[in-house]
Amino acid sequence: MKHRGLALVMAAVCAVLTVIAAFIYLRQDNTPPDIKIEERDITYTEGEGHEGLMDGVSAKDKVDGDLTGKVFVSKIVVTGEDSAIVYYGVMDEHKNIGTARRRVTYRSAEAAPEQTEETAGEATAQGEAGEAAPDEMELQPDGVRPAMALTTDQMTINVGDTFDPLSIVKGVVDDKDDTNTLYQNIHADGQYNLRARGTYEIRYYVTDSNGNASDPHLFTLTVQ
Repeated sequence: MKHRGLALVMAAVCAVLTVIAAFIYLRQDNTPPDIKIEERDITYTEGEGHEGLMDGVSAKDKVDGDLTGKVFVSKIVVTGEDSAIVYYGVMDEHKNIGTARRRVTYRSAEAAPEQTEETAGEATAQGEAGEAAPDEMELQPDGVRPAMALTTDQMTINVGDTFDPLSIVKGVVDDKDDTNTLYQNIHADGQYNLRARGTYEIRYYVTDSNGNASDPHLFTLTVQ
């Protein structure tokens, strides 16, 4: 009888703990911010800043409120001679990432700057280094699993500087999902404090709509 009573108590305790855990989970902020983009005629010239691309872009989060000032351009993909798609991102205080995109008119730079003997040598050295770099290879999905690549595995910033988690994502690819869908499912797990010196590790990976996850990439952020 004693054992039976103990089992009933344990079962009751487990049930209470399950309810508490579910309550805590439901109270967590797991919803990404929402980026709104107004219809505008935007023209982007290759090499210029991103200020003009922010015209008509706003973001709100159900917990953090207005995040318009934290929206950033994650990448620009040229889709034709006079068109490109701009990808935007924003992250709330709970590391939820919202994404959006829009098509803009694209203009290439009229002419490359004239090379001096010194800059020509630098360009040659960079080109040779680029040929040897393994990350220049085309990104391919791993069977049914998505794949992702980062631009770097480490970065050093000063205390108080800003850090855009999506800014180091070079690309994502899947056998079914498109890039925009995958960008909404990029995970950057890890705690870091931009106001405190230290070395922080962030684990990047992406999941597709079927729940398949890519291999993780470990990124080190140093705040000095």
